[in-house]
Amino acid sequence: MDSTESLIGMRRLLENLLSPDNSVRIQSELEFKHFMESDANSLSYLLIQTALDDSLALATRQSALLQIKRIVPLVWSPAFDKFVGPTPINQKIKGILRNSLLKLVADPDSKIRSSASYAIVQIAAVDYPDEWPELLGHLYDSTTNPDSSMFNIIGSLSVLQEIFDDIVTDQQFFEGGVAIQVLKTCETLLQNKFNSAEVKVETLRLLKSLCQSFDNADFDINGREQFCNSVIPQIYQLVISTSKNVSAEPFVNSLTAWELKYETYYILDYFMNSFSNLLESFASASFNLLLQDFSVQSEVYQQLLMSDIDTIEFDKIFTDVKQFYSSQRERKEPYPFLTTSMSKEVEFMQTLIEIQNVDNPVHLSNILDLLAHVSILPSSKIEDYNSDFNQFVTDESGLNVEIAIRDSIRELLSDINENANHILIDLLMEKLNKLGDLKANQLKAETIVFLLSCCFENDDTIVQAPSFDLEKFLNSSLNLLLSGYIVSEEFQFLAARFILMIPRFLFKFANKCKQFGVSAFTKICSVISKLGGVDDFFIVKSSILISLQYYNYFIRAKEFGTLVQNELLGLVTQVSTEATEDTNMTLLDVMTIIISIDNLELTKNSHTIELILTIGFKNDSNFTMSSAMFECIEDILKDIPKPNYDDIVSFVFPFLLQKIVEVKEEYSSDIDLCLQVLGSFLKVNSSYQIPGEIFYNTFSVINKFILVCQDDELIQSSTEALIELVRHSPELCSKFIDPETKETGIQILLRNTAKLLSPDMSDRAIVKLGDLVNLLITNFNQSIGSYLDEILRALTVRLVHATEVPTIENMILIFNALTISQPSSTINFLKSFMIDGKPALVKVLPLWFQAYEVMRGYDSILSNVRAFIEIYKLNDRDIKGIMVDGDPLPQQVPDGIIVTRSIAKRMSINLKRDRVGNNDDMKELLISFFKECTVQNTSNFEDIYNQFMSDNQRKLLSEYLLFA
Repeated sequence: MDSTESLIGMRRLLENLLSPDNSVRIQSELEFKHFMESDANSLSYLLIQTALDDSLALATRQSALLQIKRIVPLVWSPAFDKFVGPTPINQKIKGILRNSLLKLVADPDSKIRSSASYAIVQIAAVDYPDEWPELLGHLYDSTTNPDSSMFNIIGSLSVLQEIFDDIVTDQQFFEGGVAIQVLKTCETLLQNKFNSAEVKVETLRLLKSLCQSFDNADFDINGREQFCNSVIPQIYQLVISTSKNVSAEPFVNSLTAWELKYETYYILDYFMNSFSNLLESFASASFNLLLQDFSVQSEVYQQLLMSDIDTIEFDKIFTDVKQFYSSQRERKEPYPFLTTSMSKEVEFMQTLIEIQNVDNPVHLSNILDLLAHVSILPSSKIEDYNSDFNQFVTDESGLNVEIAIRDSIRELLSDINENANHILIDLLMEKLNKLGDLKANQLKAETIVFLLSCCFENDDTIVQAPSFDLEKFLNSSLNLLLSGYIVSEEFQFLAARFILMIPRFLFKFANKCKQFGVSAFTKICSVISKLGGVDDFFIVKSSILISLQYYNYFIRAKEFGTLVQNELLGLVTQVSTEATEDTNMTLLDVMTIIISIDNLELTKNSHTIELILTIGFKNDSNFTMSSAMFECIEDILKDIPKPNYDDIVSFVFPFLLQKIVEVKEEYSSDIDLCLQVLGSFLKVNSSYQIPGEIFYNTFSVINKFILVCQDDELIQSSTEALIELVRHSPELCSKFIDPETKETGIQILLRNTAKLLSPDMSDRAIVKLGDLVNLLITNFNQSIGSYLDEILRALTVRLVHATEVPTIENMILIFNALTISQPSSTINFLKSFMIDGKPALVKVLPLWFQAYEVMRGYDSILSNVRAFIEIYKLNDRDIKGIMVDGDPLPQQVPDGIIVTRSIAKRMSINLKRDRVGNNDDMKELLISFFKECTVQNTSNFEDIYNQFMSDNQRKLLSEYLLFA
């Protein structure tokens, strides 16, 4: 077959790989795999030639590059972890691929450039610098060569950016001259007035990728700090000059110019935040430029805010929409991008205000006008909220991951200095008073109240009394709500904004207004009865529930009383009917506060617990929601009388057990949650024995479920539920007899224990096996006496072969308990049988010590310490002969500090006293133990002290014994 036929065949194969026909696609995958395994060189050559052929359909060329990206890790070099060989691609083909990929980064299509760039970085990860030393030089030349096309420059810059993110080391960057070369390249490109905006955008992206290298620079290495101190101001000057050049011409109708602005402000904000000590002289000029840009950009952005996004004709606002789309590596839409751009400028504004400590009233008034201009509630949001109130809850609860300019503005205003905060509140109050009829100016009013709310979130000290009457403002705000004047089904947002603002206001001025909090919220709750039925005013209703979380910051829930509690419960019930994921999470968070008002009152009937379970089971696989539901269950059951507890259990358990009995599939998140809920009910009031009939039904269902279940997670959850059930009512377990099999409760427990001890069970399934065995020993020791040796032997074997840390920890606790009560018998038992040709003691003890290093929970750690003390006191010769691993103490560093290699070298281990009162039980135990060892020379402690302890350890021990 000649080369033309081969290329045609390759084209056909690539097209078939994209076929919608599943059988064709599978056959093509098999053919492709066979080709790769039999002749990777020819396959690679044909793929790259196909990608280079710009006469072919774009999809075919992209497919060729996609396949290159797939096969490179498999056939290029043994340096790749996924290399399958048997032999790598030959050097000739490698050279052709490298050169061809460099040509493709100059392709006019952004997706071809992006795919080629990805493949280059893949190859460079193993070939640079040894086998591809000319790579960076070629890329530098491509970016600065006057004959290079715009696409070649953009593509080369993109590759450089990816290389710095993934491949170039700090040593290459600083000492290898890479930083200097890149900065010179960027300077040349940005200062060339003939370069297009697209080229400058990509240049700035390259500069942006270097930021992290400066921020993480190890200044202990000679010359790096001086280099950074010298070059960072130069970079800042270069970037701000680039931004000024854009601002010198009309730019707001060019999306590419907006991109350029976004990249400049990203870099300026990054450097000003990280190196403000080097850049303070630039702050004033930066602020002036920012305000100038923000002013003209906000005019365009506000037009978009006031428009229906679905009907906006962007090509009538911007002159380069097609160019904007074609230049992207990852598709982004204009509106979200413009929001991101404006948000970044607000973030930079926040940085500059902090650095300059801005508190000039005139300056702040100008800033406030600009922020108000872009804070208006977007038309698209109004439409979204009206069609689905859940989106409103998501945004107001801070659960939306999308960038919103209001979030950036809230961050700025809530973090501004105390003098500026005082001035801004006065300015906003003045604006609100000037509006006059709020209902006639509801959009502006909503914006002002939003901005006020942001200012009230600022927790800086109040520097002087506000210029307005606090109580009068509160009363007028409440009257607007109570009168119903601003409560409108058509525009609920002004009422919602006042409801959300009031608790922030009360908290801000808590020293004078806290006493009004309960009455204010009670009055707001009185509005609930006027909000129609289940289908009405969801936004206002949701805002009342969300606001409760703010009141909870400064008012104890019990102060609200049961009337408010009942109103809120009714509100949660109404909202829950239409609630989706984020709203359900918010409702459960709110329920914890409602329950705290008077949990006893809520256990007089089943309505509240039914509501909690209904909400919690809406998304049974959501861990966060499940945790919130368990918190509600714990709160509502806490310290209630036994009759109330029995009534709730009698209502809930049959419902849950029926679901478990009906399960048909291997795994069901619904059943998993049922089992966890059962366990949570039993944990809360462990002193109460549940009604006998409920116990017997539950015991029977759970044990039968464990015996037939094959799913690891469900076995784990059902075992936990069983442990809690038996721990809760051991007497009822002893009395239980299965009506069908006539087995006793103890026999059934032993049968389930045997299943869990089976080698067929995974570590994940038996993570609570140790607790179950411990429960058997503690509660039924006499009944299981004849089986105990067998159980412990099987448990020991499982421990030795276990690999999951939580499972190992759990089983170790059994040996802790046995050793503390019977140290000699436990050690002799472990000596009495062999595992894998060695005494069990020799296999278990190293695991025991290793588990101590990662053991979680104070009680578990304390039990380990007690067990080790008893083992030491035995002075057992066999134990002395067992070798265990000894690791250095972990690094002691503050939270949030990442220990790099350079930092680790500078760190020393600090052995110091804890504050008095921390872990007192363990301290007293250890001090008593070491005193005994010192005085009585227990187990030849003197030899250990002199021969094996370091000077620091001896010093530390002496200090504790001396000063204890």
